[in-house]
Amino acid sequence: MFRQDPLNTIMALGSRFTPVALRTAATLRLPGLVQDGHSTVDALAERTGCDKSALGRVMHYLSLLGVFTEAQDQTQQKTYEVTDVGRVLLDDHPSGLRRWLDFEERSRLVEKRFEPAVDELLDAVRTGQPVYEKVYGRDFWSDLAANPEIDKSFNEGIARTANRIVPELARIYDWASVKHVVDVGGGKGALLAKLLGEHPELRGTLLELPNVVEQAADVLAPVADRCETAPGSFFDPMPAGADVYLIANTLHNWSDDNAEKILRRCVEAAGPGNRVVVVERLLDSGKDPVMAAYADLLMLVLLGARERTADDFREIGGRVGLELTETLRFETPGMWLLEFVVRS
Repeated sequence: MFRQDPLNTIMALGSRFTPVALRTAATLRLPGLVQDGHSTVDALAERTGCDKSALGRVMHYLSLLGVFTEAQDQTQQKTYEVTDVGRVLLDDHPSGLRRWLDFEERSRLVEKRFEPAVDELLDAVRTGQPVYEKVYGRDFWSDLAANPEIDKSFNEGIARTANRIVPELARIYDWASVKHVVDVGGGKGALLAKLLGEHPELRGTLLELPNVVEQAADVLAPVADRCETAPGSFFDPMPAGADVYLIANTLHNWSDDNAEKILRRCVEAAGPGNRVVVVERLLDSGKDPVMAAYADLLMLVLLGARERTADDFREIGGRVGLELTETLRFETPGMWLLEFVVRS
């Protein structure tokens, strides 16, 4: 495996063929085919409709990366087995990374869109500013608004995240003590709808931009009797008087200054003794550190924003009158719930 050799490690990490080869493996479902017994290039080429010679070259490269082991049978034909690394690309792996790397996955449109901005990392490092606008001539949010298919892909990703975390969110937090929750910047309401579905006594309000709220009606229909919408920006005054203001996977989209402004609006609306609940990936979670660091760099190049540690959130919250009172770990790698109480 290349990682045993420092020179080849750097060569593999620095080569543009590495991510492209991994995405090719994911798109063709090569680990799954090998796992199912199609262990030769001939068999894989027949199953995928690929050129045998070209596919053999890719399989050799993937073996050097540690995705497969490569051997020869009695006829001197190369055979392959899936490694623990390669099994991450199986369809049933809980990470879902095969879909994320699949070139042909329709819901991957938004990820494909931001990849050219990743190539501008050097400029972002030099300036500390987002580089998305440099690539596309407009900022990330404006670009989503101008491209409905990409915007749809983005919101589908939010819905998938909601599907993963809501069962845990509904279970690990004391929602029985909450009468009314405001989902701050909750997209089209996927998370709020599922949360209200799990807790029939809970009422909710979706706070989002007017054009997004207009698209939330179908998602919120099953809980419409207990849910209202509040078109607006979370930089402006929010609906007042709820027990809990929930901000899930949102603050990492904003700089520290803007995250502080959003939390300040939550404090103003909630009032003393009420709660602000933040759900975010934490850089210091100890689990899934590469994904957390990847997300942190992505926030830099797209938005000039960042992922944060628990201490970062404690510091920002403290500046606006919030006291961190509880932290709860999700089973979903890297995800945490942080409960803040508005100080009297």
